[in-house]
Amino acid sequence: MKKFYLICLCAFLVLVFLSSDLVFAMEKPEGYPKRPIEFVIRSGPGSGAGMFAQAFAKDMKKALGVPIKFSYKPGAGGQIAVAYFLDQPADGHTLLVSSPTMVVNTVLGRAKYKLDDIIWLALGAHDIEAIHTRVDSKFQTLKDIQDYCKKNPKIALTIAGAGALSFDQMWVELLNKRANIRLKFVPFEKSSMRRASFQAGHTDLQSDELIDMEGLYKAGISKPLVIGYHKRVSKYPDVQTTVELGVDVTIGRWRGIVSKKGTPAPIVKYLEGILAEAFKSEPVQKYLVEDLGHERTKFMGRDKYTKLVKGQRAIFREMLKEIGFLR
Repeated sequence: MKKFYLICLCAFLVLVFLSSDLVFAMEKPEGYPKRPIEFVIRSGPGSGAGMFAQAFAKDMKKALGVPIKFSYKPGAGGQIAVAYFLDQPADGHTLLVSSPTMVVNTVLGRAKYKLDDIIWLALGAHDIEAIHTRVDSKFQTLKDIQDYCKKNPKIALTIAGAGALSFDQMWVELLNKRANIRLKFVPFEKSSMRRASFQAGHTDLQSDELIDMEGLYKAGISKPLVIGYHKRVSKYPDVQTTVELGVDVTIGRWRGIVSKKGTPAPIVKYLEGILAEAFKSEPVQKYLVEDLGHERTKFMGRDKYTKLVKGQRAIFREMLKEIGFLR
């Protein structure tokens, strides 16, 4: 009888293991890692990308057994960070926090890399874009903006965002076209600079992820005016979405972690497993639930993430043609 129960237990454990969506070989490659892991971040400290990297790093540090350091390299639409990352050895010790702007740059011909030069290890967050307004502004809804633009056809409201010809600008220009409004995009390379401009009233509005504006929202300075999503977000239940207002603009910034092409396969597979485990950790889940405050994110391993990136390149190309950035 004891033997029977042991066999049943083993069979059950095998079924659980095989039915998991995330089955990875977690055996550490020989000699890896040899030194601290470097996270390269395409924006400055305090940004959403920085918070994302720090959430993952807490569990990864324990699993890898080495320190993790953060290198913030904002500027040039993320090109400075990507260039630095690609200049490092392909040995799994330098990882980059990725975003859709990297894909947009390949479509626009601004990138000095191809998508296949990067190993898209894992997607760990998928944020929601929003237009933010100051609480004392006369623009409190999308209709307020539409009415103003209709009455003032020669005036464009200014909106702060991240980088020229960036994912942020693509989102704003799509909103301009599909919501029949006129927002003049004012690019800033650092998140702190665009928030300061918006807070001081130098720009009328701000385009940003919900998480990046959390501080100003909690301080009672700003609030989301409209959220680019198909349903209301639990953290902001009173804020209207683009879809409910009849505006089909729901693209959102995702964040992932990538390594350089040429990284040895055992290290790639090991890192993919480490990231999958880190995603389930308390720091990452807390970041997703409390900081992002919505349920859009679903973890993607290397195969699914790579497929998403290549699929979105085609989608972004059509969007950029629609807004006149490409012929």
